[in-house]
Amino acid sequence: MARKCLFCGEPANSQEHVWPKWAAPLMADEGLVPHVHQIMRDGEPEAEWTYEKTAYTVTVRVVCERCNNGWMAELEERAKPFLDAALRGRGRELHQAGQRTLAAWALKTAMTVGRTQGASRGVIPPPEHAYLYEHGEPPTRIRIWMTAYTGAQMAAMGLMNGFDVNMDAGPDPNRGWRDVWTTTVAFGTVVFQVFGSVVPELLDVVKPDTVNTDVLWPYMGPFTWVPTSGLSGRDLVAFGDGLLAEVRRYADGRGRKLGVSG
Repeated sequence: MARKCLFCGEPANSQEHVWPKWAAPLMADEGLVPHVHQIMRDGEPEAEWTYEKTAYTVTVRVVCERCNNGWMAELEERAKPFLDAALRGRGRELHQAGQRTLAAWALKTAMTVGRTQGASRGVIPPPEHAYLYEHGEPPTRIRIWMTAYTGAQMAAMGLMNGFDVNMDAGPDPNRGWRDVWTTTVAFGTVVFQVFGSVVPELLDVVKPDTVNTDVLWPYMGPFTWVPTSGLSGRDLVAFGDGLLAEVRRYADGRGRKLGVSG
């Protein structure tokens, strides 16, 4: 079967760079970057895929030329002024339009990062891809936070994880997407934490307690992002896992009786 575009469903005939090539000169030469995809079942890792590659050479053939050269390219151009300034160590006040652009960029990047292990891999459910394509913004089933990274070396990487709420009656883990998922998108000094769930009540369970962290999506009001008081390397790795741990505790406390919608 021919591979289809993640977003519009047309034939996937274009290679999308997961990380923008324009940023390479501004980043540290991190060399080979580990890419990890992990599936959890009953709170434990069930399967994992890893490989290493230089970040700015990573491409995925999961989109069509029209999407890649159309709305995706336009989104990259709108996000670039902020991302470029952030990589140069400059903060910025973000209002509704800017937050919408960065939230869309973070989600799009999370979706392409999720396919670096193969076209069928990825923790984010298919309807979320279609929504981003049709509306140009994340759906209401997604939460995104934004903070800074102050570790020793700027890098571009995505950390994915997820699990199913109804473990015993859940779908085949090989289907790819999960009922509850998180992707940490680290891009130089900027960190986006993307969280989603097909179970509506879980969306308000998690509340990050990391430093200098603001709600990027849905829009809650203006805030100023600054490249200080951010996450260490260890904090970065633990960010998404901490959110999923909160969800697991919540579900376990209710005997995993949560229903999966849609």
